Amino acid sequence: MSKLLDFIFPRRKGRYGGYEILRKVASGGMSWVWRARQPGTGRICALKVLRPESAEMIDVFRRVFEAEEGTIALRLDHPNVIQTFDYGRTDAGGYYIAMEFVDGPNLEQLILLEFSRVQENRFDLIRQIGAGLSYIHKRGLIHRDFCPKNVLIAPDGTAKIIDFGLTVPASLKARTVLSRGGTASYMAPEQVKSQALDERTDIYAFGVSVFEILTGRRPFPAVAGRSRRMQDHLNVRPLRLRQLAPEMPEELERVMEKCIAKNRDLRYKSMQEVLRELEPAVEIAESRRG
Repeated sequence: MSKLLDFIFPRRKGRYGGYEILRKVASGGMSWVWRARQPGTGRICALKVLRPESAEMIDVFRRVFEAEEGTIALRLDHPNVIQTFDYGRTDAGGYYIAMEFVDGPNLEQLILLEFSRVQENRFDLIRQIGAGLSYIHKRGLIHRDFCPKNVLIAPDGTAKIIDFGLTVPASLKARTVLSRGGTASYMAPEQVKSQALDERTDIYAFGVSVFEILTGRRPFPAVAGRSRRMQDHLNVRPLRLRQLAPEMPEELERVMEKCIAKNRDLRYKSMQEVLRELEPAVEIAESRRG
């Protein structure tokens, strides 16, 4: 019973793993996120507590945070990547991760509810999330669940990539285990097929996300059901950027098409390559808007 209560306890105010719980920020199928105060420092943070039934996340936690690679997460230091302060387990076996607290909406919410605000800052947002994802890859990690809901927008407009619950070290890319986790609308074909993953899997998700930032829609039809959305990545030809945003230059459309190629061998090999071709294409788009 004590173990059960230790998992359930984060639903209400109190303490968890030594952290003072202040208020619930979010609740999902695999975790709770709380605004909390760190013991000793008094620092306000986001405390992510893994649900006991989220076996996949707990397995990833053990592989990443309890292994040597766990020190990588603590050393991530980039303006467009959420900072991880601490991680651990309670005596009763509960798992938690303490991260930088960002008091702002996620990008998915902004696209749905304030798309005009996104349009005003779309090229700046694209540059920021591209830089953050490139940094993550340089530090030897694959995000595996990159999408607009996993980008927080701070009050000053800074984009922060969050939710490393499914992140794995690139050294594990040869394994197929855990490869099907992620958000269905942004999953690369190899992820849908439970094949081995690498940086190109994140590049695919980046391309889908940028398409959505620019147009307000994803490059695949909106269909109900996780399975059907995943199948679209395998079988449906994506929309072209200029079908929805004819004012965009052909150069930018070509970058998007290469990012979301179904055959990963046809995609960019790294985010550095993406950014090298993306920047001049974005500059053309900006000059036309001006």
